[in-house]
Amino acid sequence: MNKKLIAAMLSLALILVLSGCSQQPPAEKVNVTGIFAAEKNNACGQYSITTQANLKYFLDLNSEFAKQLLTGDQIDITGSLIKSEQCSKITPETQKIIKRLNTVEFGAAVSVNFTLKLKDGNVISTSLRDIAEKNGLRLDENIFTPLVFKAGTGTYYDGRPGKMFGKVASAVIGMRKDEEKTIELSASEGFGEYDDSKIVKIERSKWPLPANVDPDIGTDVSFFFNTHAVVKGFDKNYLYFDLNPEYAGKPAIFWFKLVDINNGAIQMYKNVVEKGDSVKVDYTGELLDGNVFDTSIGKKPLEFVVGAGQMIQGFDNGVVGMNLGETKTIVIPPEEAYGPRNEKLVLVLDKNSQDYKDAFAEEPPIGTLVPLTINTTGTPQNVTAIVTKVDQNSITLDLNHKLAGQTLKFKVTVREIKKAA
Repeated sequence: MNKKLIAAMLSLALILVLSGCSQQPPAEKVNVTGIFAAEKNNACGQYSITTQANLKYFLDLNSEFAKQLLTGDQIDITGSLIKSEQCSKITPETQKIIKRLNTVEFGAAVSVNFTLKLKDGNVISTSLRDIAEKNGLRLDENIFTPLVFKAGTGTYYDGRPGKMFGKVASAVIGMRKDEEKTIELSASEGFGEYDDSKIVKIERSKWPLPANVDPDIGTDVSFFFNTHAVVKGFDKNYLYFDLNPEYAGKPAIFWFKLVDINNGAIQMYKNVVEKGDSVKVDYTGELLDGNVFDTSIGKKPLEFVVGAGQMIQGFDNGVVGMNLGETKTIVIPPEEAYGPRNEKLVLVLDKNSQDYKDAFAEEPPIGTLVPLTINTTGTPQNVTAIVTKVDQNSITLDLNHKLAGQTLKFKVTVREIKKAA
């Protein structure tokens, strides 16, 4: 055979052999669920997944997805599997997290550093000293420690009044230590909508300044109301005060970084009032002029279920977040107490009418409480009216609650907390 022909055939055979060796085995489509791990110094790859059957696959993950994971997380991967003698490697087409380890659960105690600013960029509070200094906040008005609250409910664990914003308390669930989030809060999700009903008026004669002295508009008078309050305006007879939260009606932005998690706290901190708890409290209720209208002092503590509608709304809301043994003053506007006065509930009865004769055997004195049954909605209701005026031909009955239209102030002490089942 021709030597040149033999050489050509040998070259062709060698090329075929070499090309066959360099071919990758065909890819196999797989779906795998297992435990993620970050590998160290492994030639097969940076990441792997191990199935329940102890089969290990290396993963060609994109960096954004990988950044969300820690060793021990459970993930689900669908993609192309290529096997070699050294490695079995999956190139994912779809990927999702099934369960993350060491994440915040509902009820956990979480610590966060935070910065709160209005939508216009004005920083109003922070736990970070450098941010406070940069934005000109008064250092003596800020506590530069993380906020500690209950994930899901927002109840503070350090005894401070109020609660974390509900949207933030929910957003922290599922996060891990050192993760950050920025939450946009509408007015209703943050400091609340501005409420005109929280503008209260007080007669000049009942204000602790001479009646002829006009206060400066905007003056902080929180000391008097035991809640945020500023002078809104005045006229000849009255002073007007705004009891809305300072930033009511303004949307805000809340940035926070999770610095600690204690899922064990789910069974701890049993001494903080939450909705659904049965509580016993001592209280003293007074009007803004200082007149006491009710108290439990010297009697048994008042017992009720928080949030069950057994109390006026402002009282119900005011005790949430209080600690066992804590004393707090709650200021309640009329809309969260006994409502505004309704002049349509003032009735005049002619003494010659059958209604008057059925209700009274003799003329009642002013101040008499009169039990009545009225039907304005199709359903009879038992109410108590008070006789406010008596003249020759008629009497006047007021069906408004005696505290209707009044802003109320309660001093409350929590004596007992029974947690909801």
